Amino acid sequence: MARSSTIHHRGQVLLRAVLAAGTLVGGLSRPAVAQTTVGEIWPELDAYVRLSSAARLFLALAPVLSGDAKSLSEQQAGANIEVGIRPLPLNPRRKAQDADKLRYLRLRLGYWRIGTHDSSGRSLSERRLIAEVTPRAFLPLDVLVALRGRVDFRWLEAGYSWRPRLRLWVEREGPVGPVVLIPYVSAETFYDSRYDAWSRSYYQAGIAVPVTKRVVPEVYYGRQIDREPSDKTVNALGVVVTLHF
Repeated sequence: MARSSTIHHRGQVLLRAVLAAGTLVGGLSRPAVAQTTVGEIWPELDAYVRLSSAARLFLALAPVLSGDAKSLSEQQAGANIEVGIRPLPLNPRRKAQDADKLRYLRLRLGYWRIGTHDSSGRSLSERRLIAEVTPRAFLPLDVLVALRGRVDFRWLEAGYSWRPRLRLWVEREGPVGPVVLIPYVSAETFYDSRYDAWSRSYYQAGIAVPVTKRVVPEVYYGRQIDREPSDKTVNALGVVVTLHF
């Protein structure tokens, strides 16, 4: 009987995931109902280390600077291994060096440590295991589309929880004179087992500019809308530097 209940609950979660995917587009035009709005700066340093022709190590360091407190409010550090499967047909017009994302499927496993502060200023920590599957495909006009499915397995101060996430990513690489520009947009929805609800939506628009084969700076605007445990909107300016080794 317990097993039947578990299967039924997982079926409900899967159904909600399918329904929530529809909000990726609809949520963009829906007005935010958040009672609190804050601004943050999200700097990030990423590094890819080549392990083989199909595998590489991905390292990331991402602090969060709060616009209210003018101070460090969160720190994230992660180590991941990813494997790409079956290259997409190469377009000779594409000049960016990251051929690994030009694969039909990418698998990633990782471990993250996150440090945050609660409303009283008390330090909190989180250990997180992540698993990702990202299929990709080219649309007409050389538009690259990726649909990432990810699950966060989280060990929080309050106990264990898990968080499925679904993200749609669309980009198009194009040269402007000698410079290559990669503008993109993305939308993501989050389910949180603590609240049995789709608790967060996140939208991002940005541009990456590969300055060399090994250094890729990026800037973006992100809007994060939380519905659980309380209504909150974060407007973020993100600055990323990605290194390739």
